[in-house]
Parts: sequence; C-alpha cells; structure tokens
Amino acid sequence: MIREKLVQEYRNLVNSYHPYINSLLNNCYINIIDGCLNSVSPPYYYLGVYYAGRQEKEITLYLNELRKIAKTFGMVDIIFINAKQIIRDPSSTLKRENTRLWLELYWICSKVTTYLD
Repeated sequence: MIREKLVQEYRNLVNSYHPYINSLLNNCYINIIDGCLNSVSPPYYYLGVYYAGRQEKEITLYLNELRKIAKTFGMVDIIFINAKQIIRDPSSTLKRENTRLWLELYWICSKVTTYLD
C-alpha cells in the first residue's frame, strides 16, 4: 500500500514539473523494486518502469529528469524493462508467481497501439 502511494506521489511530481513525460509514463507500469546485498546490509530501492514495445527510445530521452525526481524519493536509480519481452518469454514464471504484475504488464502492452512490434 505504501509503495503504491509512493509511486502515485512520484507520478504527481513528474506531472507537476514535466507534463509531457507524465503523458509518456501513462503508457507504462511503474513499480518499486527492492534489493539487498546480504541479510546485514540495509535494503535499497529502484524505480522500475515497465514500457511496451518500442517506447523505450522516447522514455529514455528523459532519463536524467526522471532520475532526479526518483532520487528525491530515496531511490538508487531507474530501471527500464521491456514488458513485452517478459510477457512473451516462454520460460518466464511470472504468470504463475506474480499474476497481478503479469496482468498489469499485459494490459500495458495491449494498451499501446501506436507501434507495431
């Protein structure tokens, strides 16, 4: 619940400063990804931006702006992930292990119809 609110606040801040970038992020799924080096070290967080198809070129043009805003929220960096590759990967177990994320990614990929992949 807290992560969803944090992502929503991130989107609101992007919308305030960069409305065009926010319109690009409307076609993406944003998630907080946590990592930890070992059980003793504190966790660190990345902002995962799942995009559909060829949308990566447009979004990565604004990487510095997105990174600055993410760092204000305590994120280490931003990771861009192609959702279409994850969905189409036959060896992926995401559909069984995290059905909600898989459905969100499927929805993102089906929502963008401007490009043919």
